Amino acid sequence: ATRILNAKRNNRPFKVSFAGYSVTVGRGNYFHQSYPFVLEKLLKKPMSFLGITLQIRNAAIGGVPSFPYGWCLENFLGEDVDVISWDFSMNEAGGVPNGLE
Repeated sequence: ATRILNAKRNNRPFKVSFAGYSVTVGRGNYFHQSYPFVLEKLLKKPMSFLGITLQIRNAAIGGVPSFPYGWCLENFLGEDVDVISWDFSMNEAGGVPNGLE
């Protein structure tokens, strides 16, 4: 909530970036049908009622593991992001159910 209020206070977009594998990319669907952009479609209007522009970035890359991808997050997700969603659990949980939490 603090970051949302800061975006409003500073009159700037609220930025959410997504990283992950093919699920986040939206493999099997069109890119605009991936869940980051579905979330954008759901939240854009309520955010606009608050006077905040919502900006979504989907930087997920199917088939690329978190290492070395994780070393380049600033380049992929941006250094000005308010929230990051990191979804690598499906392929990197190591067979441990808690890895999916």
